[in-house]
Order: sequence, then C-alpha cells, then structure tokens
Amino acid sequence: MRFKNVVIFSVVVLLLGSTGLISSQAVAAESSKQIVTVNIQNVLLGSEAGMEVKKVLEEKVSEFQGKFQQEQQDVETLRAEIEKKSSVWSQEVKEEKERDYQKRVRELQLKSEDAQFELQQLEKQVMSPVLNELQNVIKEVGEKNGYAMILDSRAGLLYVDEALDISEIVKKELDTRQKAAK
Repeated sequence: MRFKNVVIFSVVVLLLGSTGLISSQAVAAESSKQIVTVNIQNVLLGSEAGMEVKKVLEEKVSEFQGKFQQEQQDVETLRAEIEKKSSVWSQEVKEEKERDYQKRVRELQLKSEDAQFELQQLEKQVMSPVLNELQNVIKEVGEKNGYAMILDSRAGLLYVDEALDISEIVKKELDTRQKAAK
C-alpha cells in the first residue's frame, strides 16, 4: 500500500514538473515578444499629415482673429470712452453707453464661442482620417514586427526606455501612406 502511494506521488510530481516545464517554455516564447511605446502626439506633430492638419487649423484661427480684431478694438474703444467721459454725461447717456458696451461684449463672446465650436468641428473633420490611418499603421507595425503590445508613451507611463519607442517607425510609415494616398 505504501509503495503504491509512493508511486502515485512520484507520478503526480513528475506530471506537475513536466507541466511546469512546458508552461515555462510557453511563457519564455511569449516573453520574446516586446512591449513597445509610441508617442502619438510626436507622431502627429512630426508627420506630414499632422503638419497639414496643423496648418489648416492655424489658417482658420488666423481668419477668426482677423474677424474679431476690429470688433475687439471697437469694444475696447467704447470702454475707454465710457471711463473717460462718464462723469460729464447725463445718467441716461451713461446707461445707454453701458448697455451698448454690455451688448457688444456679449455678441463678441457668442461669436468667440461659435468660432471655438467651428474650430473643434474642423479639427475633428481633418484629424479623423489621419487618426484612422495612424491606428492602422500602429496595428500593422505591431503585427509585422511581432510586438506583444504597443502603448502610448504619454498615457501615464512613468518610465520607458527610449529603445522601446517606435514613434519614428510609425511616423515614417504614416508619411509613406499619406504620400501614396495622394
């Protein structure tokens, strides 16, 4: 009986040991895959597609600034006039000028909010295709190079060895695809 228990125990230990060996080999094979990072912001700002998007947005911002500059100056001029001349105006004139000033300030704020909304919509419109292509590039670079995982290096990672950063590879591939699409 004792001999039988020793044999069963030996077989169990042997099986567990070989299972551990097999699983450690599987872990070793899987660990040969690398976890790498990519700085999405640097890729977007450094790629040709990202620079084109930035240029479009900056042109729109300049357009809005040009529109609002004169109105802003008019509002400031009215404010300065109210401050200088309010003491010589009648109460009625002061109130009228204050209402006019408040009305212009509100109108300018509304126009500014509308412009910001329009800029956000434009950004979504021009960035969407670039971000979709970037996602495809990252996926294909990962599959082609056998990476286990690609993380955004700006997503809360406290330290990443620069050797693991594939941002340049992704940026070049994105630029290549954008050129091919044109």
